[in-house]
Amino acid sequence: MPNFKNRQSAEILNAVYRNAQMAYEASNDVLKVCKNNNLFLEIQQEQARYKKVKDNARSELLKRGAEPVEVSPMGKAMSKMGIAMKTFNNQSGSNIAKIMFNGTAMGIIDIQHAVNRSHGAEPKIRESAERLLDRERDYCENLRKYL
Repeated sequence: MPNFKNRQSAEILNAVYRNAQMAYEASNDVLKVCKNNNLFLEIQQEQARYKKVKDNARSELLKRGAEPVEVSPMGKAMSKMGIAMKTFNNQSGSNIAKIMFNGTAMGIIDIQHAVNRSHGAEPKIRESAERLLDRERDYCENLRKYL
């Protein structure tokens, strides 16, 4: 096993990495059609945070000798197609906020699931994931005003 206390620590870091990667790419797709300036700025700021989280998780995995688990090309394509279909006829701020809210909620579920399964993970990694979950919940709250 790479340089982790246990496999659970790597599982949490990979969940964080995959979710931040998907959120970053989905944000990019949504920003292309977002016409609400305030929402655009909100998503853009969150996208910058996703990039930082993604890069940090990838760096930590590589530093410890683990290979980051990438989102499958099929998963990426399905996300891209879903966003395109959902915004084809409706590019309202409310619809875009709904798309981002639902995607963020899915990410919260995925990361929370990894944390719940990984009680023996390194405390530093668990705490980092918990902070990310708190930030994601805050982001959902911020998106509510656009729904």
